[in-house]
Amino acid sequence: MELIRPLEEAGLLVPRPRDRLEAEIGHFTVAELDGIVVGCCALFPHGADTAELACVATHPSHRYRVSGATLGERVVSHAEAAARENGFRRMFVLTTRAEDWFVERGFAPAAIDDLPVSRQVLYNYQRNSKVLIKELQDHG
Repeated sequence: MELIRPLEEAGLLVPRPRDRLEAEIGHFTVAELDGIVVGCCALFPHGADTAELACVATHPSHRYRVSGATLGERVVSHAEAAARENGFRRMFVLTTRAEDWFVERGFAPAAIDDLPVSRQVLYNYQRNSKVLIKELQDHG
């Protein structure tokens, strides 16, 4: 909560009450250092072949490169691997300010109509989030 609260307050992330976070914790990948959460992201299924990447956050002091990848890249890569392992063929993300960052990591701009219907009906037009989709190649 301490990691994502400032991003929620800045309007970068959709606010998530504590009880919702606790209910959805099984969908989260969390990076921890010395007992402190320094990064996270969530992966939510939408049908049999599509997953939503959400709540990507890293602590400001951990946004530098380590061993060739930033912490953000590492948590997203972990979520992508989990999506593949669970049989998802594509992953999408909605973002208000990090479109270029996701495009640099293989996501392509898409339209609201490209989202699964289960997510289209929940799209918040006031946030005006960009829709980005990444096709997940089978590495097996």
